[in-house]
Amino acid sequence: MLHIKNLSFSYKNQMILKEISMIVNEGQIVALVGPNGSGKSTLLRCLNGFLPPDNGQVLLNGEDIRSKNRKWISRHIALLPQNLEAIQQFSVYELVAMGRSPYQQFGWFLKEDDKKFIEWAIEYMNLGSLRERPLDKISGGERQRAWIAMILAQNTDIVLLDEPITYLDLKYQWYLLEIIKQVRWQFNKTFILVLHDINQAMTVADHFVVLKEGYIRAYGQAEDIITSHLLKDVYDVSARIYHLSDYGCPVILPSEVS
Repeated sequence: MLHIKNLSFSYKNQMILKEISMIVNEGQIVALVGPNGSGKSTLLRCLNGFLPPDNGQVLLNGEDIRSKNRKWISRHIALLPQNLEAIQQFSVYELVAMGRSPYQQFGWFLKEDDKKFIEWAIEYMNLGSLRERPLDKISGGERQRAWIAMILAQNTDIVLLDEPITYLDLKYQWYLLEIIKQVRWQFNKTFILVLHDINQAMTVADHFVVLKEGYIRAYGQAEDIITSHLLKDVYDVSARIYHLSDYGCPVILPSEVS
């Protein structure tokens, strides 16, 4: 369980996150949504210990992550940020293998367990035919899938993804969202992901955290909190929520223009 208690974070005297409190239970998929600049990416970095909060705590199974070293955190919480550095000279296999770095003791030696997770992640992300390709010889969407495979190879209980479907075409957007649901059910992993498309988020997430101006405006299941009033308040858009008989989750559509 991940327990965030009264977390606040500022940068250059500007408050970015303000008194964030929430509980993420094991095996949940939580979508962080909200306008640009609302603090979504910053919150992910606080949850992974990359950014120390001004106040508050991030507790993993009751333990404050501020008391843990980087390797310990990386064995429990994986983060795929929004802006990824290009490692052009690496092959797809070598990039995915980097996900095993928290488990290396002395130097770099891949054990059989490491190789098992690397191969599993490559196949899961449908990258088998690209495994030896340099990263600068594949498309942007293929590179994104390789980065996600690296995070899966890290094999943490909690996975943080910042806009993971960026650069993916529609087929692989849906594919990745299905992969997230499949990995959650098969391995009981917890996912917290930043998504801009709320309709896509509702197909994958159990719970939503809606941020605006650094505050949590709503937290809970989509059908309980995603309302026309909330969308107007948070995004300043007029929209309606539809429940289609042959679709498993609500759908947001713009209101008619008068």
